Amino acid sequence: MFTVPTIAAGIVLLLVRAVLTVAFVREFMVKAKDIPRFAKADGLNVPTAWFVTIAELAAAVSFGTGVLAQWAGLGVVVLMLITTSLHVFKWHSKYWASAGGPEYDLLLLVLAAVITAFGAGPIAIPALFGM
Repeated sequence: MFTVPTIAAGIVLLLVRAVLTVAFVREFMVKAKDIPRFAKADGLNVPTAWFVTIAELAAAVSFGTGVLAQWAGLGVVVLMLITTSLHVFKWHSKYWASAGGPEYDLLLLVLAAVITAFGAGPIAIPALFGM
């Protein structure tokens, strides 16, 4: 039986997953339009750029359905740690996103950490179908 806190937690986890899904679908679409350009802009080789692009699509599907969401969350945490490190140590970005800074990446990192720590929640395919 659901209690009010359980229902609220389920809704919050669903909202976190929805934000991550939208963010990574968008990131996938932007990168997939021109993989070589993305690779050059971020200082990656093309195979690594393809890997990142496909991983972001896989994360979006995982967050959207809740299937393997904790693993996707862990992968996104690692990816965002790497990206944030690049912002700070290689690109010397200012903090704000309008200046190319890392706070968007930090936000994605924290949201992914929430899913990694607490799971997809009760409003997800695995929970709804007893997987």
